[in-house]
Amino acid sequence: MASRATDYRAKTLKQAFRLCNLGALTGVALNRYRVDLSAVRNEAAIDSVSRELDFLDPGEPAAILFTGHRGCGKSTELRRLEQQWQLNYEVIYVRATDELDINDADYKDIYLVIIKYITQALHSWGLSPNAKLLKAFEDWFKEITGESEESVTKSVSLGAEAEAGQQFPFIFKLAVKLLSEIKGSDSYKRTVRENLQQGFSRLRDNTNALLKDAYSQLTTKKPNCKGFLLIFDNLDRVPPQVGEHLFLKYANQLRELQTVLVYTVPISVIYSGGNYSNAFGNLNVMPMVNIYQYDPDAMELVYRDTGLTALVELLAKRVDVETLFASREALMALVKLSGGHVRQLMQLMRQTCLLARGPQITVEDVTRAAAKEKNNFERFIPREHYPVLAQVCRTKAMPAEPEAEAMMQSMLFNITVLEYEEGDDTTRRWLYVNPLVRQIDALQQLL
Repeated sequence: MASRATDYRAKTLKQAFRLCNLGALTGVALNRYRVDLSAVRNEAAIDSVSRELDFLDPGEPAAILFTGHRGCGKSTELRRLEQQWQLNYEVIYVRATDELDINDADYKDIYLVIIKYITQALHSWGLSPNAKLLKAFEDWFKEITGESEESVTKSVSLGAEAEAGQQFPFIFKLAVKLLSEIKGSDSYKRTVRENLQQGFSRLRDNTNALLKDAYSQLTTKKPNCKGFLLIFDNLDRVPPQVGEHLFLKYANQLRELQTVLVYTVPISVIYSGGNYSNAFGNLNVMPMVNIYQYDPDAMELVYRDTGLTALVELLAKRVDVETLFASREALMALVKLSGGHVRQLMQLMRQTCLLARGPQITVEDVTRAAAKEKNNFERFIPREHYPVLAQVCRTKAMPAEPEAEAMMQSMLFNITVLEYEEGDDTTRRWLYVNPLVRQIDALQQLL
């Protein structure tokens, strides 16, 4: 039991609701609430990313894919990666949902984001890109977009730094404006992208010249730094068809950037039949916490005690489980319903806190919360998905029928089907239906 002075755990349902938030752990919370799950979830994916960063030479570019189900804990691990490598790299962490139209992201948008963040980083150090290079890039941008200093300045607010008289480069202000227009209007989006597409080779060459110049300036300020590391988090939230557009059709455009990039990718995309490893090399897939004993012939899998215990520890880091759960049975019921999915565990806990009829959580409270979450799944699962879901329950694998491929991508994207790995060296990968989805009557009837 933690001492009173250092016990940050929730003691009431209201506190538990707030502490079991669905966002990634950052800052103090990362060290306070993170649990090492390597004993029950293969950590090869994030370890492989870190190893590649270690093996790269200073200034050597790389494009690394990191994937897994939404909410499985990728953002928390990427935040830890940021901490781990901040002395060796100048790390720039980008939340794609803040910068892009996540439902219609395009590779040219990512170039604009990189221009924005790199020039912003230089500006924060009191530096500026090479004047000749910058002028050539800005002149091209003015020509291709029809923008001017005056038109951009009128439409872009830069906050306190601009009020203090600090001058941002035109290229930074233009990137801010174009990204805003892409997110704000379909007609502007088409216009901006069409303009950039006309001269994409120049956009690529100028962006890479900017990146190389920024690296040169970085090494004078931080001689031991290996270069920039840009982490694009939340790109795994793009719909499957957008993911294929970015990481298969335009893979080369994302790989040609002369810096180190880590892209999060929807897990559904790697089941699309495209050869992503041909473009990006190793696919780093973060699986669920394994709470099951794998048995290809069993319809109902037996639970793995080590996995359940790890999830209890994860929850107990934030919540005083002895105080807030009326019984061990109620706690284990909640953990089993998570399916080993970290965000689902937190969402179930929050839902149970809202529905609890007393100061402690009972089995009945967990059952009501599970029913509510099950209903949320039932509302969006098409009827034609249930036979495929039943087949996944039986085989623990992706159906062989070609017509099931698009359905499986949707299921993986919407976490109705979850991926697990068995063995220390990812010797076996298998699928199982989300335990909340298994409770739906339409699926139960088929099973």
